[in-house]
Amino acid sequence: MNGAEYIVRELLASGTNTVFGYPGGTVVALYDALYKHRREIRHIRTAAEPGAVFAADGYARSTGRFGVCIATSGPGATNLVTGIANAFMDSVPLICITGNVDHHLIGTDSFQEVDIVGMTLGVTKHSWAVRSPELLTRAMQNAFRICTGGRPGPVLIDVAKDVLEGSSPLYDEALTVSGNSPVLEAPTAPRPDAAQICAAAALLADAQKPLIICGGGARRAGAGSALSELAERLCAPVCATLMGLGTLPAGHPNYLGLVGAMASPEATRAIKECDLILTVGARFSNRSAGSVDFVSNGKKLVQIDADSAEINKIIKSDAYIEADARAALEALNGRPERTTRTPWFSTEPQPGSTSGVDHAAHRRGYIAPADIFDAVKRAAGERVTVATDVGLHQLYTARYFPLDPEDLFLTSGGLGTMGYGLGAAIGAQLAMPERTTVLFTGDGSFLMNMNELATLAEQQLPVIIVVLKNGQLGMVHELQRTECGRRYSATVLKQNIKIPKLAAAFGLRGVRVHSAAELEAAVRDAAARKTAAIIEVRTYLKGC
Repeated sequence: MNGAEYIVRELLASGTNTVFGYPGGTVVALYDALYKHRREIRHIRTAAEPGAVFAADGYARSTGRFGVCIATSGPGATNLVTGIANAFMDSVPLICITGNVDHHLIGTDSFQEVDIVGMTLGVTKHSWAVRSPELLTRAMQNAFRICTGGRPGPVLIDVAKDVLEGSSPLYDEALTVSGNSPVLEAPTAPRPDAAQICAAAALLADAQKPLIICGGGARRAGAGSALSELAERLCAPVCATLMGLGTLPAGHPNYLGLVGAMASPEATRAIKECDLILTVGARFSNRSAGSVDFVSNGKKLVQIDADSAEINKIIKSDAYIEADARAALEALNGRPERTTRTPWFSTEPQPGSTSGVDHAAHRRGYIAPADIFDAVKRAAGERVTVATDVGLHQLYTARYFPLDPEDLFLTSGGLGTMGYGLGAAIGAQLAMPERTTVLFTGDGSFLMNMNELATLAEQQLPVIIVVLKNGQLGMVHELQRTECGRRYSATVLKQNIKIPKLAAAFGLRGVRVHSAAELEAAVRDAAARKTAAIIEVRTYLKGC
């Protein structure tokens, strides 16, 4: 058995049935092994390596398992870097396997030789430069548990070509005798500490106006029910970060909406007026607008996070619980103390609460943003997968598309990667074919990865793409308006790509709609037919 066959058998043993990638010279043996096992493991060749790693990301977020992507050496490997960093920032478990030149050529500037391990050290949980069968077995025996353990994230296995092609008895031994080799212990989320629970519960009991902010850690841990119970016990409103959207149903009586960029006015008001903030699996990134209010006016801060590195990293907390989000919330709910409060917040929109966002400039053929998301939601139905690229359309989707716990929301939160959405939508649709998958993208982001329309067509995937066309790189254009005296440098998109003709070139259906009713009909038709559709919507997006 050679190294390539061993890798495929380890993937099969782990339950992997789908991998994404793009073939090349140093991974020929690996693709030969995949061919031999093509009835057991499905390989999706994307149009380029960035699409492969984004698809693996979307697959992982949809299934709760790890995603797998493969690339050859040199530019194949470097094309994965942005996707690896994206997964690292958003805590997505990935196994990225790259080929490299023969081990005796490493360090000689051989053709398509790069130090991909060195390049990605800062954006992986662990990485291996595999130059021998011993290292390959060690890497494969550890990769699965490390990428999923504790705070999930990507791992990289870079394998020399001669190791992939060469045989070794170690591979049979590794497959038949589990645990024979030394195994790196993967970090696991600790159980709640009794003293930490006690300290946090005391602060919550004393608070008169508590507020809960849930992040990606809460959504990933499946903490929605425990969060709802605690919020109702405390009479506390709940807000969500971009990555925490959908933890509570959009219609939950305690839910106030998004915090940070494009925050709901109700959430912003609650942050200003509360006397204690409980964060659950949320980081205090600089994108969380109004972060200064987290510690102003004598507010108390209680932090729940499974990653010890996030505790007190940016803002010092008054109490913290280092544990899995759901376990921590369940422990707090199990406390015997009961508090009597009257609700101090309102979920009703206040006068002026739209801050002008709902009042899009109505031009001929333009559709107001809120109408776009209402129409798509009605047509897409329940249990929908929503993906976005990055830009103003991302923030509008987060603000206006009502997400529920049964829905999936795939977006690039920490890295803000334009071009992420189409690959992620492809991975999600392959993972959950029974769902309707909708991608919201802008006319800028769409250009970054539209080559993956070829993958969409080849795999016959019924992804519905809504291109919000506003003729600009909206977020940067807005910054130039406010910070550069309206000097718009390279942010106005003057090209007039005809979406229906572009779609037809890939053998897909493309339409341009001029009203919310036409948009709803187009989405409903595509969802009913289970076919892909690219829908161009002219709209006006401004402000963040």
